Amino acid sequence: MKHNYLFLLLLGLTLSSCNLINPDEDVPAYIEVKEFSLSTDPVIQGSSSSGITDAWIYVDGQLLGAFELPCRVPVLSSGNREVLIGAGIKINGLSATRAPYPFYRFYSATADLIPGESVSFSPEIAYFDSLIFPFISNFDDLSGNRFEASGGSDTLIGLTSNPAEVFEGAGSLKASLLRDSGAVEFQMVDALELPKQGTLVYLEFDYKCSHAFGVGLRSFYATSGTRTTSLINVFPSETWNKMYVNLTRAVSEQVNAVNYRIFFQSLKEPGSGPLNLYIDNVKIVY
Repeated sequence: MKHNYLFLLLLGLTLSSCNLINPDEDVPAYIEVKEFSLSTDPVIQGSSSSGITDAWIYVDGQLLGAFELPCRVPVLSSGNREVLIGAGIKINGLSATRAPYPFYRFYSATADLIPGESVSFSPEIAYFDSLIFPFISNFDDLSGNRFEASGGSDTLIGLTSNPAEVFEGAGSLKASLLRDSGAVEFQMVDALELPKQGTLVYLEFDYKCSHAFGVGLRSFYATSGTRTTSLINVFPSETWNKMYVNLTRAVSEQVNAVNYRIFFQSLKEPGSGPLNLYIDNVKIVY
């Protein structure tokens, strides 16, 4: 009888300790984000192409985190909750600089979160209404080009309507180098005035390229000429990609500059094969 009592006591302690080690866990609900779609006014805001890579998810004002698309995220909250989803990008094409794009509105919805079940979103977003787009070129008007060869370039630059070379619409810009080696360089024909004092300014464009290329900013001064700033370097890509370039610091540091031009540049090493660079949907926004 004594042995039975000890056995029952040990069994009770064991079961109790198991409950302490493995307590009952809350069952989460799930938020799924598949993909974003951007809506634009094509006349004022240009193309609706985007390069959104991440979803920044908030529930009742609390950040859950940034998640690469598509994603399925556990949430311990339940019931009707306010969900905000921001469109995340890679600023300057760098994975280390992921952030919500400051010019896109957050998607907002009320969701009934039920433990064990999923709520799915395909957020539809838009630019903020107050933004200014001083430069938009989608290259669909094949009779004109707002970029020109510059510097010591060996560039053949023009517009292409070849479907294999066009991202969307009627045309894209194509810059080629026929020589075995040399440089490709082209810039905006018209210079722009841009805001300084830390005002957010971004360059957007779609691209496809056989060789690496750089993007830079030329700042023009009334008395001292031109200053050139290198902004980013872009790796080759056989498929079309979207780039968001933060111009804010480069523009604001040139305090006394009168205006600015964006330029693209690529160097071709001997024997590296044909150099072709395709650009579409260039826009500057602030």
